[in-house]
Amino acid sequence: MSTTARNPYPIATASIALLALSALLMWWPALHIPFWGDDYVFLQQARATSAAGLPWWSDFLPASPPRFWRPLSQEGYWRLMLALFDGSAVAMHVVSLTLHLLASAGVGLLALRIASACQWPHAGRTAALAGVIYGGLAMHLLPVHWAAAANNSMLTLFTTLALSAWLGALCAQGIRRRLAFVAVPPLLALALLSKESAVLTPLLMVVLGLFCDRLRWRGGDIATLLACTLLVAIWLVLDRRFTAHTDAAYTLELGGNVVRNGLSFAAWMINVPREAVRMVMTGGIMPALAWVSLTALPMLAACVLALWQRHRRLSPRQWLGLALFAGLAYGPYFLFSWNSYAYYAAISAILPAIVLARLGADHPRLWLIAALLALSSWSAVSGTRHAAQPGLIARAQWGEQLLQQLEQQAPHAPLWVVPGDEQRFYAVGKAGLAWRLGIKPAEIHLVRRCPAKARRCLLIDDHGDWRWQPATAAKSHP
Repeated sequence: MSTTARNPYPIATASIALLALSALLMWWPALHIPFWGDDYVFLQQARATSAAGLPWWSDFLPASPPRFWRPLSQEGYWRLMLALFDGSAVAMHVVSLTLHLLASAGVGLLALRIASACQWPHAGRTAALAGVIYGGLAMHLLPVHWAAAANNSMLTLFTTLALSAWLGALCAQGIRRRLAFVAVPPLLALALLSKESAVLTPLLMVVLGLFCDRLRWRGGDIATLLACTLLVAIWLVLDRRFTAHTDAAYTLELGGNVVRNGLSFAAWMINVPREAVRMVMTGGIMPALAWVSLTALPMLAACVLALWQRHRRLSPRQWLGLALFAGLAYGPYFLFSWNSYAYYAAISAILPAIVLARLGADHPRLWLIAALLALSSWSAVSGTRHAAQPGLIARAQWGEQLLQQLEQQAPHAPLWVVPGDEQRFYAVGKAGLAWRLGIKPAEIHLVRRCPAKARRCLLIDDHGDWRWQPATAAKSHP
């Protein structure tokens, strides 16, 4: 028997290292994506807050109701980024990528805690593989490519740290147990201040305790769960007070949307990108199905290969816990009336990635599993980057091109804009025009036809082409 066959560690280590390198290379081009959409909204808000000389804590007590109350990951975060990097898109994408790497490391730490609690062999290798698998999933495309979605990486980071502290407390004794229990509520608070879906964390704590068969319902267990539940209740009261939930896309409904969101959730979990799902729904069915196959089939093949003759490594209780964890973490998103993005499943994917690592850490074909995972993610991410309008990345690049052209002309205020395709124009918006052209938002007017009082209007047609049109020649825009 060869040395390599007797000792699989070099192959396993090389497979994990190459999968990590593949993921890093896959995400690297995101550093050159321009600001777009909500990025400009948050930049404008951060500049206005700083210019007004408001203290840092004012971000936690907003005077006017925001759409979402995420003071740590949005208002406070953007204010800090603006102070540090003065609105540099490259610098902020570096921070976004760093946060994603930290979130993936958090998944690795949680995997190490679970492996220790469940007494799995190769705990360190399982943890490393879990973090790498999670970090390379295509569902993280927007949190890496879109500065405004960095809140999702912060949510994952603080959630995994809270769950790791919880499991560490369940397995520890004495002072270490008490200190770990004490650490859980502050970490949960950070997650709640990053994104509202952290309200489900106490339920995930219970599921994870049952998954590892470590929950004994003793004094410390119950006290920590009650403290976390109380913290969530306080957050819900504050969120209701501070926010204005006026966006119909985020309304919770019980109807056909549940089926649609359930199918979307299944797609996200097998690495199918949102753009491929959109193509299936809006036309181009054959190219869309080919793209779906190129992303889903390698992922499914990797899972089948890892599961083959190894599924008994997890008990029926653990398989049930896996399903409960993934479903509960996605809970509210099943009810969304319209919006559905792959990164909504970021918390749901944590335990599946850890289980896949458990099954694959000592697999003789780990190199093949890693190659299939890389193929799936590269197909999803690269395809999304090259997808034409109305693809999100294509829209962002169109918006940057438009703003660069307008910067050269230095238009004066007031600016009247007649946007043809509102979805395309979202990449720029009033905030983008104000930020890049140095015009006050109040002096930018979005209209359906050029008014007589305007000297000229910026007309953007449905194809994204633009021109200046005198008010006297302007007609109603469809």
